[in-house]
Amino acid sequence: MKTKFIKYALLTALGLGASGMLTAQANTMLFFSVDMATNLDNGTFNPAPPDGTGTDVVAVRGTFNAWSVLPLFRDGTSSVFTNSFNDTADLNGHVVSYRFRINGTDESTASWDNRAAQLPTTSGASLALPTPYYGDVGPGQIINVTFQVDMSEEIQLGHFTPGVDQVDIRGSFNGWANTGAYLVHDPSVLVTNLGGIVTSNVYTLEVPITSGAQVPGVPATNAFMEWKAVEDVGGNSNWENPGPTSANDAQNRFWVNNTNQVLPVVSFSDLPYAPLAQVGLNLDMTGVVAYDTNYVPNSVTVWGTFNNWANGVMLTNNPAGPNTNLFSTTIIVPEGVSVIYQFRYTNSLLSGWVYDYASDGVYNNNLRRTLEMPITPRSMTTNLPTVFFLDLAPGDYLPQDTPVLFTVDMSHAIGTEGWVFDPNTDGLYINGSFANGGFYYYPQTWYGWTNNAPAGYQMGRVGTSLLYTNLLVLPRGTPVAFQYQYGMDPYSVYAGPLQDEATGINHFRVVRSTGLTPYVMPIDAFTNAPHQEPLFAPANIDQAMGTLAGGNLTIGAPSGGNIPISWLGRPGAQLQVKTSLSDPVWQALPSTDGLRWTNGVNTPNGLLSVTNWPSTGSTYFRLVRP
Repeated sequence: MKTKFIKYALLTALGLGASGMLTAQANTMLFFSVDMATNLDNGTFNPAPPDGTGTDVVAVRGTFNAWSVLPLFRDGTSSVFTNSFNDTADLNGHVVSYRFRINGTDESTASWDNRAAQLPTTSGASLALPTPYYGDVGPGQIINVTFQVDMSEEIQLGHFTPGVDQVDIRGSFNGWANTGAYLVHDPSVLVTNLGGIVTSNVYTLEVPITSGAQVPGVPATNAFMEWKAVEDVGGNSNWENPGPTSANDAQNRFWVNNTNQVLPVVSFSDLPYAPLAQVGLNLDMTGVVAYDTNYVPNSVTVWGTFNNWANGVMLTNNPAGPNTNLFSTTIIVPEGVSVIYQFRYTNSLLSGWVYDYASDGVYNNNLRRTLEMPITPRSMTTNLPTVFFLDLAPGDYLPQDTPVLFTVDMSHAIGTEGWVFDPNTDGLYINGSFANGGFYYYPQTWYGWTNNAPAGYQMGRVGTSLLYTNLLVLPRGTPVAFQYQYGMDPYSVYAGPLQDEATGINHFRVVRSTGLTPYVMPIDAFTNAPHQEPLFAPANIDQAMGTLAGGNLTIGAPSGGNIPISWLGRPGAQLQVKTSLSDPVWQALPSTDGLRWTNGVNTPNGLLSVTNWPSTGSTYFRLVRP
C-alpha cells in the first residue's frame, strides 16, 4: 500500500527505493574537422569568397548540440574545415554521435550510420576528433585491424563452449557478413577482472580491411567503420549488445580506419567476468489478465542482457496458489554488472509480443528494468519483490468504457514544421496511447499519423471560436493516465494529422473521476511544451507515469468547525483517516475513490477533489492506493 500522511500542516511521504547508476553530463570541448579535398576537386563543394566563388556551407551537427547546425570554417589555405563546441549534452564516458553536412544535406559514411566518438570520463577535458574526408570519399590504403573479444562471462554463463562454439566479427567492412574466419583463442592475453580474478579467454583475429560498405573501394583515411562480435552456437548466430559507453546510436562498436591497429580487448556484450547470482523474478499479471481479452495464457517470458536477448525465459504460475496471476522464474546474472531485462507476453490480436516498458522503442534500453547484484565471496541467491506488468496495478486501469471530452485552444498554433494553423482550411486530430481501442498495448496504440487516422479522432470546431473538441469513449482497460498529442492537417488533404505539435514530450493527463459523464479534461493549448499533470502512483521507471507526491493532498486551516481537505484524486485512490498515530487501524473512506467521487473544482490539473472534515482534536489523513 502506497501512502501519504498529513496532520494539518504535518506531511510525511512513504516512498519506494530504487538502485541505479548516475553518470554526470559531459563538459568536453570537442574539436571537429573534415577534409573537403574530394568535394573541392569534383566541384560538389564551392564555398563563399575568399575560400571559393560559391555559397556552399559545410557544417556538423549531432547529439552535442541537439542536432542543430554548427558551421565549419576553412583552416588557412588547406582543404580542412574546422570548428569547436563545448559538449554539455552527452554523458561522461559515453558516446557522442555526429555527422557532417553541406547546405542542409547530411553526408553518407562508409558505414551508413552517424559518426561517433567516446567522450572522456571526466568533465573539463578536450577531444580532438579525427579528420575524415567528407562522406568518407577520398584516398586510403588497405590496413590490418586486430579484433580482441573476451568470452569469459559468456563461458561463465554457459552461453559459449570453448572448442565447440565459435565467435566471428562482422561489420561495415564486410557488409555485415561472416569474415570467412573465426577468432582464435589466444591464452597469452590475460585479463584482470573484478575481485582480482585473472582469466585468459580472449579470442583474436587480424583482418585486412579492403573495403567499406557504403563507399566502394579501399576505405578512405579516417573512414568511420563499425563492427560487432557474433557467436556461432549450434549453427545459430547470437549477436552481442554492446553498452552505451562503447556503442554508437546504431548499437554498434566502431573504429576510425587510419592505420594498422590492434583494437582494445572488449567483453562480449560488454559483460566482464563476474561471479554469478540466482535471481528470482516475480511478475503480477492481474491487470493484464483482467483487461486484455487477447492475452495468451502462460505466455509470459523475460528477456535481457543476461542471455544476450537470445531467447525468452518462461515464467510460470501456481494454479493452486493464492494469486494465480503471479508468474515467477529464476535467471542467472553476473554479480557487479548492470543487467537489463524486460518482460513480454503474447497477444493473439497482435500476433506477437506486448512489451513491458518499450515507450522509447522496443530496442532502446532507457526505460527497461535494470538490476545490479553486489559482488559476494560466493554465488548468491535472491528473490526480487513482485512487480506489476508496466507497474500498472489492477486499480490503474479504467474499469469500464469511459467518455472523456478533450478540448484544445488553437490560438496562435504553429506546427513544428512552421505551419500556421488556419481554421478555415486546416483539419485537426488527436492521437495518443488510447487510440485504436482495446487493451492498452503500451505504447503501441498510437495510430500512424498522416493518412492513418481512424474514424472518430478528428477534432470539431466550436462555433467560430478557435476551440476544438472531441468526445472519445476510452475503452475499459485503458490506464487512468495517458499521453497524447494533437496534429494539424494542412488544407485537410491528408485524411490524418501531421505529427507537428511537439517533439519529445506529450500531454499527460489523468481521468480523475469515472463518476462524471463525461469526464471533462482541462483545455489544452497546441504547444511545443504540452502540460503534464501529476499522478498519485508508485514511482516507477517512466517517472511521467506518477509519483507518491502526485496526489497533492492538502489540509487547510480549520474554519467554522471544519477542516478543508483537497487532493488530486483518481480511480483506485482514496482517503483514509484516524485520530491517533499510535492507532494501527485507518478508517477507509471508499466514497472518496475517483471511481465515484465527483465533488471538486476544475483546475489546470483536472478535477481537484474537495471536502470538509469536522475539526475535533487531532486528525490524520492519508491518500492510499489499496
